[in-house]
Amino acid sequence: MNKLFTLLLVLSCLSAVAQTSIKIKPKTKPATNTPTTEQATTTPKVRVNGQEQRIKGEKFSRNTFYVNLFGTSVPASFNYERIITKNGLINFGAKIGGFYFKFPEYNELTLANASFEFNMLVGRKSHLFTMGFGWAGYYGQWYSNRQEETRNYGIPTSTFSMHYRFQKPSHSVFFQVGFTSTTLLGFASDDLVEMAIGNAVIYGMDLIFGEKPSFTMPSIGIGYSF
Repeated sequence: MNKLFTLLLVLSCLSAVAQTSIKIKPKTKPATNTPTTEQATTTPKVRVNGQEQRIKGEKFSRNTFYVNLFGTSVPASFNYERIITKNGLINFGAKIGGFYFKFPEYNELTLANASFEFNMLVGRKSHLFTMGFGWAGYYGQWYSNRQEETRNYGIPTSTFSMHYRFQKPSHSVFFQVGFTSTTLLGFASDDLVEMAIGNAVIYGMDLIFGEKPSFTMPSIGIGYSF
């Protein structure tokens, strides 16, 4: 009887052990920092000998506000230039500018100018060579004491310029120096006699010498690029 009881006790223990499930927790792996798409595609600034370079397709300073002495506007002008392309060595841009001066003490004298220019810029680093061509128009108004009336004048011109320019790929101070050649295209006046004489001189020189009156001026600009 005791043997039978012992046997039943052993069988019940084995059955309990068989029905017990052993759970093993998987070992968790530490989280890894996966770079985002933005981080993976970000290109660092490229430097050669400590100087930044313009890389095709990459962002660099393309906007400039500057004051220019002489050049396309005599005596001075305020200008905005935008580099349109995003190339490395050669880029193209456009510039608009002008001035407006009024001198009431001098017979209500008013002088104004507006200019537009296309530019080609050559260089990868901070030192650039620029060449541009465009158009500029001058306007003048004054009161004639002799004729006792206000007189108006206008002169359209074409321009060609060449400059050395300092303009970093990143935002920085802008500086350029060079020269601009200006050619007179016509003469406008509210006095028909004066207008006829002025245009006769301009187109007469073109007929005799093969080119219209022109002059070359130095050009100096300083401003800020971003």
